[in-house]
Amino acid sequence: MIKSMTGFGRYKEVLDGRDILCEVKSVNSRYLDANIKITRLFSPFEDRVKQLASGFISRGKLDIYISVDSISGEKTNLSLNNEYLDSYIKLLQEIKNDYSLEGDITLPMIAAKNEVFIVRKVDEDLEAVWQSIERVAKEAFRQFLEMRIREGTKLQKDIQSNLAELERLSELIALRAPESVRTSNERIKARITELLNGVTVDEARLLTECAVFADKTDINEELARLDSHFSQFKAVFSEELPVGRKLDFLVQELNREINTIGSKANDSEIARLVIDAKCAIERIREQIQNIE
Repeated sequence: MIKSMTGFGRYKEVLDGRDILCEVKSVNSRYLDANIKITRLFSPFEDRVKQLASGFISRGKLDIYISVDSISGEKTNLSLNNEYLDSYIKLLQEIKNDYSLEGDITLPMIAAKNEVFIVRKVDEDLEAVWQSIERVAKEAFRQFLEMRIREGTKLQKDIQSNLAELERLSELIALRAPESVRTSNERIKARITELLNGVTVDEARLLTECAVFADKTDINEELARLDSHFSQFKAVFSEELPVGRKLDFLVQELNREINTIGSKANDSEIARLVIDAKCAIERIREQIQNIE
């Protein structure tokens, strides 16, 4: 299956009083390069996020943004400061008695004093938070993967189209090759006859030289290897593992064979077909740069 290295995924959900958002995007890269931005309190989870990401993509420049916001305020525990409260009430009672003051000591009077209460922030259960982050991140990565598969399908269709064009050109070159050899031999004979200016030519020797030249310009081996590479290309499309590097290698081999054909074949028509083939290979190469 062909997957593009470019993709985007975004998911947001409220879990256990937390508003959690995860965004994932990637562009081309030779290796997996993950850049993670996460709420500072949960930065210890960066390695876990990287490990999670590696299950969805093997190479590409990856940007991951995760925010965790509490929608119910900071979680706190509230308790009574009994020591302070006892002293406070005792002091109020002494003031009332010593100065013969009227009035009662009431609850609102006590509640108005912040010192009466002890406020402690509850420590986060980091493992519970991670479970929530992981759930949101997995969904974002799932969407990210779906986009990469869609883009990969488009890339595969384009590559297959150019590969079909390359096969067509290879067939035309194969059809032209025998005529190219015959024409070259005739050209050699005519040139030698012209240079010798009427001197009798050893026909056997001439045929031997033509055979040597034909062997040097024979491109059947290159054409056979091209057919083999075409078959390997098609087989790679059905593989489940990342195939970008393998396709890149096959493109190099295709280019090598076409260049050899161009240098060996002494024929203008084949030269024209070789140029068209190089253009098709270049289009394939450009698309493969986007494949994981």
